[in-house]
Amino acid sequence: MAKTMIWVGYFGTEEEFEKYMNQDAFYNWWKEYDEDDKELSCQFCKELGIMSYDEDFLIMKYAPEGMNELLNLIPADTEKIKEAMEAEGVKDCNAFVSYECCSGISPKKALNTTSMKYLGSFKFELDPAGTVRSLAGLRYLIWLGTTDKSREEFMEYFNQEEYMKQLEAYESGQTKKRPDPELRCRFCKDVDLKYYYPEFLTVKILDHREASFKLVRDMIQNKLISDRFIQTRIDESNIKSANCIFCYIPNGYKDKKKDQKLFIKKKSYGEFETPKKYVDELPFYNGIKFLGGFQAG
Repeated sequence: MAKTMIWVGYFGTEEEFEKYMNQDAFYNWWKEYDEDDKELSCQFCKELGIMSYDEDFLIMKYAPEGMNELLNLIPADTEKIKEAMEAEGVKDCNAFVSYECCSGISPKKALNTTSMKYLGSFKFELDPAGTVRSLAGLRYLIWLGTTDKSREEFMEYFNQEEYMKQLEAYESGQTKKRPDPELRCRFCKDVDLKYYYPEFLTVKILDHREASFKLVRDMIQNKLISDRFIQTRIDESNIKSANCIFCYIPNGYKDKKKDQKLFIKKKSYGEFETPKKYVDELPFYNGIKFLGGFQAG
Protein backbone atom coordinates (compact mmCIF):
# COMPACT_ATOMS: atom_id res chain seq x y z
CA MET A 1 0.00 0.00 0.00
CA ALA A 2 1.27 3.49 -0.88
CA LYS A 3 2.46 5.75 1.92
CA THR A 4 2.00 9.48 2.11
CA MET A 5 3.73 12.30 3.99
CA ILE A 6 1.44 14.55 6.03
CA TRP A 7 1.88 18.18 7.13
CA VAL A 8 -0.69 20.17 9.11
CA GLY A 9 -0.84 23.87 9.95
CA TYR A 10 -3.03 26.82 10.81
CA PHE A 11 -3.71 29.70 8.39
CA GLY A 12 -5.84 32.80 8.94
CA THR A 13 -7.70 32.34 5.64
CA GLU A 14 -7.92 29.87 2.78
CA GLU A 15 -6.31 32.50 0.55
CA GLU A 16 -3.25 32.57 2.83
CA PHE A 17 -2.94 28.79 2.58
CA GLU A 18 -3.30 28.82 -1.21
CA LYS A 19 -0.66 31.56 -1.46
CA TYR A 20 1.68 29.43 0.70
CA MET A 21 1.33 26.56 -1.82
CA ASN A 22 0.94 28.55 -5.06
CA GLN A 23 3.54 27.66 -7.71
CA ASP A 24 2.03 29.70 -10.57
CA ALA A 25 4.88 32.23 -10.70
CA PHE A 26 7.48 29.45 -10.74
CA TYR A 27 5.71 27.48 -13.49
CA ASN A 28 5.11 30.58 -15.65
CA TRP A 29 8.80 31.49 -15.48
CA TRP A 30 9.85 27.91 -16.23
CA LYS A 31 7.55 27.67 -19.27
CA GLU A 32 8.85 30.95 -20.68
CA TYR A 33 12.57 30.57 -19.99
CA ASP A 34 12.93 26.77 -19.55
CA GLU A 35 14.88 27.19 -16.32
CA ASP A 36 14.20 27.17 -12.58
CA ASP A 37 14.09 30.26 -10.39
CA LYS A 38 14.24 29.36 -6.71
CA GLU A 39 13.08 32.83 -5.68
CA LEU A 40 9.75 32.23 -7.44
CA SER A 41 9.06 28.94 -5.63
CA CYS A 42 6.16 28.90 -3.19
CA GLN A 43 6.87 29.27 0.51
CA PHE A 44 6.19 25.57 1.12
CA CYS A 45 8.93 24.64 -1.38
CA LYS A 46 11.33 27.25 0.00
CA GLU A 47 10.94 25.89 3.53
CA LEU A 48 11.53 22.33 2.32
CA GLY A 49 14.51 23.36 0.23
CA ILE A 50 13.10 22.10 -3.09
CA MET A 51 12.36 23.90 -6.36
CA SER A 52 8.91 22.49 -6.95
CA TYR A 53 6.48 19.66 -6.22
CA ASP A 54 4.56 17.37 -8.56
CA GLU A 55 0.83 18.11 -8.43
CA ASP A 56 0.03 14.50 -9.34
CA PHE A 57 1.35 13.39 -5.95
CA LEU A 58 -0.03 16.22 -3.82
CA ILE A 59 -3.30 16.77 -1.95
CA MET A 60 -3.99 19.99 -0.05
CA LYS A 61 -7.11 20.99 1.84
CA TYR A 62 -8.28 23.89 3.99
CA ALA A 63 -11.00 23.29 6.59
CA PRO A 64 -12.69 26.52 7.74
CA GLU A 65 -14.32 24.73 10.69
CA GLY A 66 -10.95 23.75 12.12
CA MET A 67 -9.26 20.57 13.28
CA ASN A 68 -12.29 18.31 13.68
CA GLU A 69 -13.37 18.98 10.10
CA LEU A 70 -9.79 18.58 8.87
CA LEU A 71 -9.39 15.16 10.47
CA ASN A 72 -12.23 13.89 8.32
CA LEU A 73 -10.39 14.94 5.15
CA ILE A 74 -6.83 13.71 5.73
CA PRO A 75 -6.28 10.54 3.64
CA ALA A 76 -4.83 8.44 6.48
CA ASP A 77 -6.02 6.61 9.59
CA THR A 78 -7.70 9.25 11.75
CA GLU A 79 -6.63 7.79 15.10
CA LYS A 80 -2.99 7.60 14.00
CA ILE A 81 -3.12 11.21 12.81
CA LYS A 82 -4.56 12.26 16.18
CA GLU A 83 -1.74 10.42 17.98
CA ALA A 84 0.89 12.12 15.80
CA MET A 85 -0.65 15.54 16.42
CA GLU A 86 -0.56 14.96 20.17
CA ALA A 87 3.06 13.78 20.02
CA GLU A 88 4.04 16.89 18.04
CA GLY A 89 2.08 19.22 20.31
CA VAL A 90 -0.38 20.32 17.62
CA LYS A 91 -3.29 21.98 19.43
CA ASP A 92 -5.10 23.46 16.44
CA CYS A 93 -4.90 23.25 12.66
CA ASN A 94 -7.12 23.94 9.68
CA ALA A 95 -5.00 22.90 6.69
CA PHE A 96 -3.08 19.84 5.57
CA VAL A 97 -0.73 18.81 2.77
CA SER A 98 -0.30 15.20 1.72
CA TYR A 99 2.49 14.09 -0.64
CA GLU A 100 3.30 10.59 -1.86
CA CYS A 101 6.43 9.14 -0.27
CA CYS A 102 9.53 8.63 -2.45
CA SER A 103 8.32 11.20 -5.01
CA GLY A 104 10.94 13.91 -4.61
CA ILE A 105 10.75 15.00 -0.96
CA SER A 106 13.04 13.19 1.46
CA PRO A 107 12.04 12.52 5.10
CA LYS A 108 14.92 14.81 6.16
CA LYS A 109 13.68 17.71 4.04
CA ALA A 110 10.11 17.09 5.17
CA LEU A 111 11.11 18.22 8.66
CA ASN A 112 12.26 21.64 7.42
CA THR A 113 8.84 23.31 7.20
CA THR A 114 8.23 26.10 9.70
CA SER A 115 4.74 27.22 8.70
CA MET A 116 3.41 23.66 8.92
CA LYS A 117 4.23 20.72 11.18
CA TYR A 118 5.38 17.47 9.58
CA LEU A 119 3.58 14.53 11.24
CA GLY A 120 5.38 11.71 9.42
CA SER A 121 4.44 9.13 6.79
CA PHE A 122 1.25 7.09 6.89
CA LYS A 123 -0.53 4.47 4.82
CA PHE A 124 -2.56 6.28 2.19
CA GLU A 125 -6.28 5.61 2.67
CA LEU A 126 -8.93 7.10 0.39
CA ASP A 127 -11.62 6.40 2.97
CA PRO A 128 -9.92 6.91 6.36
CA ALA A 129 -11.63 6.26 9.67
CA GLY A 130 -14.03 9.07 10.52
CA THR A 131 -14.54 10.17 6.92
CA VAL A 132 -18.05 10.02 5.49
CA ARG A 133 -17.96 9.42 1.73
CA SER A 134 -14.81 11.49 1.34
CA LEU A 135 -13.74 12.16 -2.24
CA ALA A 136 -10.24 13.20 -1.18
CA GLY A 137 -7.47 11.52 -3.11
CA LEU A 138 -9.37 10.61 -6.25
CA ARG A 139 -7.43 11.24 -9.47
CA TYR A 140 -9.32 12.25 -12.60
CA LEU A 141 -7.51 11.93 -15.93
CA ILE A 142 -9.29 14.06 -18.52
CA TRP A 143 -9.17 14.03 -22.32
CA LEU A 144 -10.92 16.84 -24.20
CA GLY A 145 -11.47 17.84 -27.82
CA THR A 146 -13.65 17.58 -30.89
CA THR A 147 -14.60 14.44 -32.81
CA ASP A 148 -16.76 13.76 -35.83
CA LYS A 149 -17.10 10.07 -34.93
CA SER A 150 -20.36 8.53 -33.81
CA ARG A 151 -20.42 7.21 -30.26
CA GLU A 152 -20.27 3.65 -31.57
CA GLU A 153 -17.17 4.42 -33.65
CA PHE A 154 -15.53 6.35 -30.82
CA MET A 155 -16.11 3.58 -28.25
CA GLU A 156 -14.19 1.07 -30.38
CA TYR A 157 -11.11 2.78 -28.94
CA PHE A 158 -12.01 1.18 -25.59
CA ASN A 159 -13.03 -2.25 -26.90
CA GLN A 160 -11.11 -4.79 -24.80
CA GLU A 161 -13.52 -7.71 -25.14
CA GLU A 162 -11.05 -10.15 -26.72
CA TYR A 163 -8.29 -9.37 -24.25
CA MET A 164 -10.62 -9.79 -21.27
CA LYS A 165 -11.82 -13.15 -22.61
CA GLN A 166 -8.24 -14.41 -22.70
CA LEU A 167 -7.53 -12.94 -19.26
CA GLU A 168 -10.58 -14.66 -17.77
CA ALA A 169 -9.55 -17.99 -19.32
CA TYR A 170 -6.05 -17.62 -17.90
CA GLU A 171 -7.12 -16.57 -14.41
CA SER A 172 -9.77 -19.32 -14.19
CA GLY A 173 -7.24 -22.00 -15.13
CA GLN A 174 -8.83 -22.87 -18.47
CA THR A 175 -5.49 -22.16 -20.14
CA LYS A 176 -1.90 -21.66 -19.06
CA LYS A 177 -1.30 -19.15 -21.82
CA ARG A 178 -1.21 -15.53 -20.72
CA PRO A 179 -3.34 -12.99 -22.64
CA ASP A 180 -1.78 -11.63 -25.83
CA PRO A 181 -0.83 -7.99 -25.04
CA GLU A 182 -1.53 -7.08 -28.67
CA LEU A 183 -5.22 -7.74 -27.99
CA ARG A 184 -5.38 -4.87 -25.52
CA CYS A 185 -7.64 -2.03 -26.57
CA ARG A 186 -6.05 1.02 -28.18
CA PHE A 187 -6.69 3.09 -25.05
CA CYS A 188 -4.76 0.65 -22.85
CA LYS A 189 -1.88 0.55 -25.31
CA ASP A 190 -1.74 4.35 -25.41
CA VAL A 191 -1.59 4.69 -21.61
CA ASP A 192 0.34 1.45 -20.97
CA LEU A 193 -2.29 -0.46 -18.98
CA LYS A 194 -3.03 -4.18 -19.22
CA TYR A 195 -6.74 -3.38 -19.04
CA TYR A 196 -9.03 -0.69 -17.66
CA TYR A 197 -12.03 -0.88 -15.33
CA PRO A 198 -15.17 0.17 -17.27
CA GLU A 199 -16.86 1.42 -14.10
CA PHE A 200 -14.17 4.09 -13.78
CA LEU A 201 -14.44 5.34 -17.37
CA THR A 202 -16.93 8.02 -18.43
CA VAL A 203 -17.31 9.16 -22.05
CA LYS A 204 -19.48 12.06 -23.22
CA ILE A 205 -20.01 13.01 -26.88
CA LEU A 206 -22.29 15.89 -27.86
CA ASP A 207 -23.86 16.83 -31.18
CA HIS A 208 -22.66 20.41 -30.62
CA ARG A 209 -19.66 22.21 -29.16
CA GLU A 210 -19.78 23.44 -25.59
CA ALA A 211 -17.56 25.59 -23.39
CA SER A 212 -14.62 23.51 -22.19
CA PHE A 213 -14.91 24.61 -18.57
CA LYS A 214 -18.53 23.44 -18.36
CA LEU A 215 -17.66 20.07 -19.91
CA VAL A 216 -14.84 19.46 -17.45
CA ARG A 217 -16.69 20.77 -14.42
CA ASP A 218 -19.70 18.58 -15.24
CA MET A 219 -17.41 15.58 -15.67
CA ILE A 220 -15.57 16.13 -12.38
CA GLN A 221 -18.34 16.20 -9.79
CA ASN A 222 -15.90 16.80 -6.96
CA LYS A 223 -15.72 20.20 -5.29
CA LEU A 224 -12.33 19.36 -3.76
CA ILE A 225 -10.95 20.22 -7.20
CA SER A 226 -11.10 23.97 -7.61
CA ASP A 227 -12.57 25.89 -10.53
CA ARG A 228 -9.30 27.82 -10.74
CA PHE A 229 -7.25 24.67 -11.26
CA ILE A 230 -9.61 23.44 -13.98
CA GLN A 231 -9.55 26.81 -15.76
CA THR A 232 -5.74 26.95 -15.60
CA ARG A 233 -5.43 23.59 -17.36
CA ILE A 234 -7.96 24.65 -19.99
CA ASP A 235 -6.10 27.91 -20.63
CA GLU A 236 -2.83 25.98 -21.01
CA SER A 237 -4.42 23.65 -23.56
CA ASN A 238 -6.04 26.50 -25.53
CA ILE A 239 -9.17 24.36 -26.01
CA LYS A 240 -11.97 26.89 -25.63
CA SER A 241 -14.81 24.59 -26.67
CA ALA A 242 -15.29 20.92 -27.51
CA ASN A 243 -17.89 18.24 -28.13
CA CYS A 244 -16.09 15.25 -26.64
CA ILE A 245 -14.66 14.48 -23.22
CA PHE A 246 -13.69 11.32 -21.43
CA CYS A 247 -12.43 10.69 -17.93
CA TYR A 248 -10.69 7.77 -16.27
CA ILE A 249 -10.14 7.39 -12.51
CA PRO A 250 -7.04 5.18 -12.28
CA ASN A 251 -6.86 4.88 -8.51
CA GLY A 252 -9.99 2.81 -8.26
CA TYR A 253 -12.54 5.15 -6.71
CA LYS A 254 -11.81 3.99 -3.16
CA ASP A 255 -11.26 0.34 -4.09
CA LYS A 256 -7.62 -0.27 -3.15
CA LYS A 257 -7.52 -3.52 -5.13
CA LYS A 258 -8.20 -1.53 -8.29
CA ASP A 259 -5.61 1.19 -7.77
CA GLN A 260 -3.70 1.53 -11.06
CA LYS A 261 -0.45 3.52 -11.06
CA LEU A 262 -1.20 5.55 -14.17
CA PHE A 263 0.60 8.87 -14.60
CA ILE A 264 1.08 10.76 -17.87
CA LYS A 265 3.96 13.19 -18.30
CA LYS A 266 2.66 16.27 -20.10
CA LYS A 267 4.80 17.61 -22.94
CA SER A 268 4.68 21.01 -21.25
CA TYR A 269 6.82 19.55 -18.44
CA GLY A 270 9.78 19.89 -20.81
CA GLU A 271 12.57 17.56 -21.85
CA PHE A 272 13.35 16.23 -18.38
CA GLU A 273 13.67 12.45 -18.14
CA THR A 274 10.32 10.73 -17.74
CA PRO A 275 9.96 9.34 -14.17
CA LYS A 276 9.54 5.58 -13.85
CA LYS A 277 5.88 5.81 -12.87
CA TYR A 278 4.99 7.95 -15.89
CA VAL A 279 4.26 7.41 -19.57
CA ASP A 280 4.88 10.18 -22.09
CA GLU A 281 1.92 12.16 -23.37
CA LEU A 282 0.83 11.37 -26.94
CA PRO A 283 -0.34 14.07 -29.38
CA PHE A 284 -3.82 12.50 -29.57
CA TYR A 285 -5.87 9.73 -28.00
CA ASN A 286 -8.53 8.66 -30.49
CA GLY A 287 -8.23 12.16 -31.95
CA ILE A 288 -8.68 13.83 -28.53
CA LYS A 289 -6.02 15.66 -26.51
CA PHE A 290 -5.02 14.85 -22.95
CA LEU A 291 -6.01 17.82 -20.79
CA GLY A 292 -4.31 16.62 -17.61
CA GLY A 293 -4.68 14.92 -14.27
CA PHE A 294 -6.75 16.40 -11.45
CA GLN A 295 -6.26 15.09 -7.92
CA ALA A 296 -8.86 15.93 -5.32
CA GLY A 297 -7.53 17.39 -2.14
